[in-house]
Amino acid sequence: MSHGTFLQRLTEGTRWAWLAEGYRAALPEDLEATVMDLDARDRYHAKQGRSTARVRFDSPRGELSVYLKRHERLPWSARLRALVDPGGKHSPAAAEWAHLERARALGIAVPDAVAVGERIGPWGRLSSFLMVAELTGAVELNEILPSLAKTMPAPEFAAWKRSILAEMAGMVAKLHQSYVFHKDLYLCHFFLDTTPRARPGSRLTLIDLHRLGEHRWSAPRWRRKDLGQLLYSTYDVAGIDDRDRLRFWRLYRRAVGLRRPRRQAGMIRAKAERYRAHNR
Repeated sequence: MSHGTFLQRLTEGTRWAWLAEGYRAALPEDLEATVMDLDARDRYHAKQGRSTARVRFDSPRGELSVYLKRHERLPWSARLRALVDPGGKHSPAAAEWAHLERARALGIAVPDAVAVGERIGPWGRLSSFLMVAELTGAVELNEILPSLAKTMPAPEFAAWKRSILAEMAGMVAKLHQSYVFHKDLYLCHFFLDTTPRARPGSRLTLIDLHRLGEHRWSAPRWRRKDLGQLLYSTYDVAGIDDRDRLRFWRLYRRAVGLRRPRRQAGMIRAKAERYRAHNR
């Protein structure tokens, strides 16, 4: 991984890419040179210079499905920082790559990073990409809960929810105990593994860690934001009731040893209500 000299980055432009060894054989040999121009339209979404799409690679070397995130219009502050400090992970893709590894080191299940890279320069340009492996056989919790509520016998569904709530509370507590906060902690960012290989205690994967950050001195603020987002995202989801919300809160606050939990709960509910009012 070479970033070239400052003069090269400024006048010619340089690029770097990292490919996970376990996936390298399934990726095109010219990925680093072609990825930003790749025509990807499956589940394509673009907004304000960034895009996300599902890409499938089929070759004699293997088959692989990934989600490709690309960023092409970045602020001048990020461009200048990358020019001066090219190893600093100033682009969104490089930052999210670091966030994935940070969460994984804490014991949080996150998608595998397949490839990441940047183009720095010339003349202050900056673009980046990140590929993460598709979670085959996994479904967002907010989508599968209403379905299971209709098809599972009530006692079985209640027991299943208790086990999932314990797993979810444990994941969030691990993050927060390390002063790490997701900042986009909605129910749809928890994916449930529905394949036969799934085992209790390891069925959930947390996605979209682009905003992840560590905050020791302002931890209460970010805790309220995370938990307020999560609470808000459970409203109007069939299969979730107040008992489930209370059970999650009890498991979470015990795991983190939260002081003054009643006051904290009130502030989190107020935060969730503000999200609901804003989104109306």
